[in-house]
Amino acid sequence: MVILYEAIYYLEKPEKFFQEAHGVLRDGGVLLIATVNKDWSEFNPSPFSTCYFSVPELGRLLQDNGFNMEFYGAFSVLPKGLKENLIALIKRTTVAFHLIPKTMKGKEFLKRVLFGKLIPLPPEIKEGMADYDPPVELPVDKVNRDFKILYAVGKK
Repeated sequence: MVILYEAIYYLEKPEKFFQEAHGVLRDGGVLLIATVNKDWSEFNPSPFSTCYFSVPELGRLLQDNGFNMEFYGAFSVLPKGLKENLIALIKRTTVAFHLIPKTMKGKEFLKRVLFGKLIPLPPEIKEGMADYDPPVELPVDKVNRDFKILYAVGKK
């Protein structure tokens, strides 16, 4: 198994990564990629990134490099309530007008304004600490705007 977690958009030549992953995997091996969904309306690109991919674009890269693929979406952005919709509107507006701070300190301040005091993660994650919302299988040939995170599973 090869895992690339939240990093594909930093690669200057992602096709080289796919070729290398295909070369090191045995038949039946799996390439798992987790990435932000560039088609999510609140998406804000990193100033250090090189390229983000839609489901069809990432699917073509996988297919062109010999992988059979499946896609899944996680963390639905579908409307949930008034408060969530208001926060989503504020986030979309700040992204559209390039008002997202570039520094982590600035982002932390903005999050405190929107969400209140930030709560650190506990040292240990335990069953039942949060609701589990399983990933949803997505069509490989359609742009998806309903999930924050995409999982691409390429099988050799």
